[in-house]
Amino acid sequence: MNKIMGRVTDRRTDFCAVTAAHLTAKNALVVLEDFKTRRMTASACGTLAEPGSRVVQKRGLNRAILDKGWHRLERAPTRVARYTGTRVVKVNPAYTSQRCAACGFVTETNRESQAVFRCKAAGCGHTAHADVNAAINIKHAAGHAVSACGDLGNSRSVKQEPEGRATGRTPA
Repeated sequence: MNKIMGRVTDRRTDFCAVTAAHLTAKNALVVLEDFKTRRMTASACGTLAEPGSRVVQKRGLNRAILDKGWHRLERAPTRVARYTGTRVVKVNPAYTSQRCAACGFVTETNRESQAVFRCKAAGCGHTAHADVNAAINIKHAAGHAVSACGDLGNSRSVKQEPEGRATGRTPA
């Protein structure tokens, strides 16, 4: 059993390393949600005086979070970014899946299901995949709603980052 679990661990480590290398080689900026995995996986058992509720479900959720290696996947781009010059920014994940990317309206009912986002604000009606909407909100929260150069023109800006490995573009 230890041999099999060792192979699973090695595969997860390899996946994190390959994903981090790909992200940092192709992008000058990587934006991540700042998940507090330690707090998310805290025990729900409580004390003898005040026992916790839904302890079995919480144990299963904790096992799933720890098993997938969220923290390892979060650390990997930070380690690789030191060598590629990529900036890694962590954003507070609060309300990113409930906020409308078009108008900014926040309510729990905006996210109808795991995949469907539909804004309930009067006059908006924005519809998108829930994860895409959340990713746009994370990008906006990082302060990068416009291009890194600060302009929206079609031609190459004089303020553009130099071409090379960190930006993922090859010199012309």
